[in-house]
Amino acid sequence: MPINPDLFRRVLSQFATGITIVTTRAGDEIHGLTVNSFCSVSLEPPLVLVCVDKKAHSHDLIKKGRNFAVNILKASQEALARRFATNNLPASERFAGIKFQTEVTGAPVLQESLGWLDCKLVAAHRGGDHSIFVGEVLALGRHQGSEALLYFHSKYQKLNST
Repeated sequence: MPINPDLFRRVLSQFATGITIVTTRAGDEIHGLTVNSFCSVSLEPPLVLVCVDKKAHSHDLIKKGRNFAVNILKASQEALARRFATNNLPASERFAGIKFQTEVTGAPVLQESLGWLDCKLVAAHRGGDHSIFVGEVLALGRHQGSEALLYFHSKYQKLNST
């Protein structure tokens, strides 16, 4: 029996996730997109995965550049998450006014993110209309004092720590 795509989305919306911006560089071109399909895979070696829609511009750049950085967003960065989730927005507009640096791979690391992981692409797997990119973490960092931005019930949310 086929799965109803709308029901599938509604069921998945019951699972709260963190919000990240995944960035990449291939040559002189940088790009990024909002991703909530992110998780750790292994501690030794340190591996993470991100799932990226095959139609996204960043998808082909990750494959070409063989790198990506996962930038974990703070609760105050909802506008940034929305900007990077906008399809067909040029990189110049996505990164406008954003301070970033590069670490090992050359992928942009957002300076004001809650935490970041700079990764070398080590595997890519087919996952339906997405690719599952596995990255080895080559550098990482975090900033304390903020809470994470969440996605729950198809909306951006803040953690209620009371």
